[in-house]
Amino acid sequence: MTLKIGLICMSEDPPQDEDSENLPNPFAGLSGNIKERIEEEKKSAAQDEQQAALDFIRIFRLKERLSVLQGPNDQIEVMLSGPLFSRTLHKDPITSVAFVDSSVCASVGMDQRIHFWNSTTDTVVRTLDQTAYKGRLAVSPDRSLLACGSLDKTVQIWDTSDGQHLRTLDLGGFGVLSVDIDPSGSTIASGLYNGNVRLTDIETLETIMEFRAHEAAVTALSFSPSGNTLASGGEDGSVNAWKLPTGSHIAGTSEFGKPINSLVMLEDDRSVVVAFDHKQIHRWNTHEREITGTYSGHSGEVYSLSMSPNRKLLASGSKDNTIRIWDLESCTERKTLRGGPGRINDIRFSNDGEHLFSGNSEGEVAYWGVQLDVTQRVLDRVEQMLVDGGFNVRRTRKQTILISLAFS
Repeated sequence: MTLKIGLICMSEDPPQDEDSENLPNPFAGLSGNIKERIEEEKKSAAQDEQQAALDFIRIFRLKERLSVLQGPNDQIEVMLSGPLFSRTLHKDPITSVAFVDSSVCASVGMDQRIHFWNSTTDTVVRTLDQTAYKGRLAVSPDRSLLACGSLDKTVQIWDTSDGQHLRTLDLGGFGVLSVDIDPSGSTIASGLYNGNVRLTDIETLETIMEFRAHEAAVTALSFSPSGNTLASGGEDGSVNAWKLPTGSHIAGTSEFGKPINSLVMLEDDRSVVVAFDHKQIHRWNTHEREITGTYSGHSGEVYSLSMSPNRKLLASGSKDNTIRIWDLESCTERKTLRGGPGRINDIRFSNDGEHLFSGNSEGEVAYWGVQLDVTQRVLDRVEQMLVDGGFNVRRTRKQTILISLAFS
């Protein structure tokens, strides 16, 4: 039997039922922008489906690895903090990364290419035409602009929506080793090879000011969340803080003694978290002129820092091939993310703080989950299944599990 559904069009309004006015309103309680709420619900459902898919992929990969176990002396070690997705995008080491939106990331490498990569579909969205040697990336607060400073002595600026090249900032013969965009999105700071910092209007490319910041190349820059302070780090091992908009010097220190790789200015406009050619990360107070906190745990030099959007977590990437997540205030380690071989050259938090994007020395980009239960949930789901299936499961102190065959 075939069921046919038809639509009857009437030229006159249909008769109204006498009790229709007494029927409950099915749209009651849906005040506000209904369309936006429905879209949010769809987005939430899609994210739940995506996470379930990721869990399934991880469980399937675990099952594949178990096939190598042959005897009681065999075992496999599974990391609890591997990346959700990873891919080798560049032929040479990656020098800088950035989030363009929640899933699309930008990376630049020593191969002088800038790729936009969608981490959830594992597709290269686009590759920018312009090249950049040892580039450093910065994204405007509204994520509409991508800037890349380079040793080619320019800062190139693109529209992130379509990859259109908008303008070129010529730095007058000096290479750029660091860039940052202020919270208003109107000013870009460039750290130059000659030790100067230049502040430029991002729309007109007119120079706002330029001042001598270090005795050697400026390797790191960070605006404070208020935009009232700029911190700079140099190859000479010094860190300085500058008052804006005047550019007057607030305080400086040379006690780190080694080139500064990365720094983050905190919202108190006084504290700077500093990573340099050392295993430890320090928090330095510009007013007290002393170190007020130390983050210890890496076994290799730290190359990159990133602050979560809520300003509660700090992520660090290191030569020891790990990303560590810290409680900013207490300086305690919350989690260690371990990936494949290759030092972590740069990392960035996503807009929502739920993910990290990294680039390493092998040209590989990786997309990580930040929440502490991302991989623990998967383990909780399959641990009893493994035991029931005839396997031993043992957790280790280095955030891995050892799985072996159980024999009676």
